[in-house]
Amino acid sequence: MDKRKKSVKTTRRKFVSGAGIIAAGLVLRPLSLFAQDEVMALGLYSPENYLSEKLISKVAKSISHKINSEAYNLESSFDFNNGSHDIIIGRDSVIENLIDEEKLLELNNDLITNRSFIDQKFLNSSFDPDRKYSIPLSYGAIGIAYRKSKFSEPPSTWRWLLDSDKYAGKIALIGEGRTLIQLALKYMGVSLNTNDPMWINQAEKLLKRQKVNVRDFGKKNGRDLLVSGEVDLAILSNEEYKKINDSDIEFTFPREGSLIWQDSVCISKSSQLSGDAHTIINSLLEPKNGRSLAEDIQFATPNIMALDMCKESYKNNHTLFPNSQIIERYEDTSSILDFDYEMMIEEMWDNILSA
Repeated sequence: MDKRKKSVKTTRRKFVSGAGIIAAGLVLRPLSLFAQDEVMALGLYSPENYLSEKLISKVAKSISHKINSEAYNLESSFDFNNGSHDIIIGRDSVIENLIDEEKLLELNNDLITNRSFIDQKFLNSSFDPDRKYSIPLSYGAIGIAYRKSKFSEPPSTWRWLLDSDKYAGKIALIGEGRTLIQLALKYMGVSLNTNDPMWINQAEKLLKRQKVNVRDFGKKNGRDLLVSGEVDLAILSNEEYKKINDSDIEFTFPREGSLIWQDSVCISKSSQLSGDAHTIINSLLEPKNGRSLAEDIQFATPNIMALDMCKESYKNNHTLFPNSQIIERYEDTSSILDFDYEMMIEEMWDNILSA
């Protein structure tokens, strides 16, 4: 079936990935225009406040070329076609679009021996099967944010948001149909990536029934509604939760599982320094460097050796890591799927909103 490419700038991707990045905007000088006497440098492109200058300086020692590091913010855009980027760090949908457009180099894992430190769970992906083009550096997940003074124990199940009237009028969901249907599928005990119409129909019925109990169906920001006291439960990513400054608001990972987002590193197919690029990636995966990255950005790390070296306060942060019993129930997803699936989801979402 034909693929229908999705613009990276979608509500679901903003919510899951925090990155509304599209392939337009910043124009960079091609390597071919470098003057003959100018020393070639390795271009590194990463999100703002992701790689510290100290860490970049440390990994740069593993190669002989200089590193030109450039950062982008989550609302910016970039032109990859004529760029001088050798290494790119980005969220799921950004990486998937670059793979789909055949702009990434297939990694030579013989040159990335530290790949062995990555948790096996993350060495396959819906957006990059078999991890041919990317390696994860950090991850987070969608969960439940709640006002803890209203609960005797953490509401660690999707039931209270998707299948109960116990907190009627105090629930904020999200306004992106595909993600919400995927979470409903998780609650029902099937993969959020299923394309079985029978299960997706069940998810539609579930959300239609629950609609009467929901205060807000994604028209407003669930985080803001929670902070203002208008709701007691909201679907948020743990990255969004980190932006809340209210000691009465907590975060929990639902036991049924949920949707994971990842920050991954990859190499441009046009890179003239692909050997050095592999070396830099290998250095980023070195446990001490992995620990520095994890503790700097305060996102969960898939690097097992790095995690083992981290401070106890980081390892025991329950808002970063789903516990060992439920982590296997968490999945990532593809953003570029077949046309029939997308049409089915859009039709069902319209039905839910009009119910």
